[in-house]
Parts: sequence; C-alpha cells; structure tokens
Amino acid sequence: MASMISHKQVAARKLLWVGPLTLIVAALVNSLIRTLAVAFLGVPESFASLQLPSVIGSTIFFVLLALLAFVLVSRFARRPIQFYRVLALIALCLSLLTPIMALIGLFPAPGMNLPIFWTMLTMHIITAAIVVGLLTTLTRK
Repeated sequence: MASMISHKQVAARKLLWVGPLTLIVAALVNSLIRTLAVAFLGVPESFASLQLPSVIGSTIFFVLLALLAFVLVSRFARRPIQFYRVLALIALCLSLLTPIMALIGLFPAPGMNLPIFWTMLTMHIITAAIVVGLLTTLTRK
C-alpha cells in the first residue's frame, strides 16, 4: 500500500515561512532586474510598468495570487506538486501575452520597445522560476 503513494505531499505549516520568503525574494529579484535594465539596457525609468513602485506592487500582487493557487492546489489535488507546476506553466504563458501584445501594439503601452520587452519577459520568467522552485521544493513533507 505504501508503494502506491509515490507522489509528494505538501507540508502546509511550511508555507508560513516559505510564502513570505518567496514574496521577498521575487520582489527583490524583480527590483534588481529592473535596476540593471535601466542602468545597462537603456530602459527608461519613466516607463509606467517598470517604475520601481509598480514593479514591487505587481510582483507582490501576482506572487500572492500564486501562493493562493498553491494553497488551493495543495489542499485539493492528488499530486499537488506536479499539478502546480503545470498550472504555473500555463499561468506564465498567459502572463507573457501582456508584453507581447504591448510590443505589437495590441495593448496600450506608450514607449514600449525591445529592451523593455526583454526586461519584462525576463522578470516574468525569473519570477515564475522563483515561485515554483521555492514553493515546490521547500514545502514538501
């Protein structure tokens, strides 16, 4: 019977420290990416979506959504780690639509250019890697 249960379970108590850690790390890394992009890639500081308060605020908001999704998945899914990874990949693909649509002009983003586009893509991908990596590794039983 024990050999049939091969999937990893989530320790909900660990979320009390893993959740805030994930939030802080993601916000700091996105702030660093934004700072490096402004300093070295010529990304204008005046671009609305990449102003520091906007970067931190949107990172906190979306990581909180990811944490909520993780709590729900860990509560109801039979294989929460695998299911969350798939769900996070789908969410990442959907989140990448915003910068893509802004670059081709389907979403209003005055001043959008390639350095801003690559900065936003990098931020999305790195944040997803941080969230999925920390949550799925540090919360295992």
